[in-house]
Amino acid sequence: MCPQNLIRRLDVAGRHVTRYLIKLLQLRGYNLNRSADFETARQIKEKLCYVGYDPEVEQRLATETTVLVQPYKLPDGRIIKLGRERFQASEVLFNPNLVDVESVGMSEMLFNCINDADIDLRSEFYKHIVLSGGTSMYPGLPSRLERDMRNLYLERTLKGNESLLSKFKLRIEDPPRRKHMVYLGGSVLADIMKDRDEFWVSRDEWNEHGGQIMVKKQ
Repeated sequence: MCPQNLIRRLDVAGRHVTRYLIKLLQLRGYNLNRSADFETARQIKEKLCYVGYDPEVEQRLATETTVLVQPYKLPDGRIIKLGRERFQASEVLFNPNLVDVESVGMSEMLFNCINDADIDLRSEFYKHIVLSGGTSMYPGLPSRLERDMRNLYLERTLKGNESLLSKFKLRIEDPPRRKHMVYLGGSVLADIMKDRDEFWVSRDEWNEHGGQIMVKKQ
């Protein structure tokens, strides 16, 4: 369980990745400006986008080869091709400034969060990182996160001493059903608490007090 004082929020979500993908496609000459096109862009994102393990290597592959190029058939029958956009779109998770959000990225936020904890808890937190939610489903995200975390630990904690890095224990869990993990966790909790009235709001209570009943139940 994560203490309340260590909870952090990154105001970048799947819709930001979708909007940035639309912008990247516009630079390639594909205009997806209508509201209906947003859903198309979302489907493209979910089918073709991934997180690059090393953005510099991915960039070279995109520039010097065609291995990243993949076609996609639009609803109107047109075929478009995506290359570097496939990994560039998800970079907003690691560099929110790309979508004008002033914040550190996912990796650095996680690293800072763990290092704000008591020193005797940090090693356990590093070994119990669990991904959940739809945005965590990008292929390559767990590996990229692990790479970034190791690099940050080497640079900021070990001060570049690579000989000590082998002792650093890091584990990132990516359960297959993590897209719906919040719902699954909520349903399990609801089942556990089903016989405890203090955890529930009745219809009569809601009708009488409205949303304020949630405050009173806390």
